[in-house]
Amino acid sequence: LQGAARKVTVAVIDTGVDLNHEDLRTMLWTNLGEIPGNGLDDDGNGYVDDVHGYDFGDMDSDPMDGNGHGTHCAGVIAAAADNSIGVAGIAGNPRNADVQI
Repeated sequence: LQGAARKVTVAVIDTGVDLNHEDLRTMLWTNLGEIPGNGLDDDGNGYVDDVHGYDFGDMDSDPMDGNGHGTHCAGVIAAAADNSIGVAGIAGNPRNADVQI
């Protein structure tokens, strides 16, 4: 999928996503309305510091996966293509918004 535009954002609602995963870290959705780590809801959406998603289980801004299932699902959907690492996701370079429940 060379040259695929990043027009789609996919929310993975699962156990979270490993934000440092080599095939996913470049695919993360970033909430440009938030200033990371300042403890404020800069964009006014009701969620503090939701830069790359939100953890609705712990009600915090850390959607890091402690189980692995969400990371696996996110990889199937959105793993970076054409980077010579791991696999390529099926969605063709979407942004990946992470939601942990």
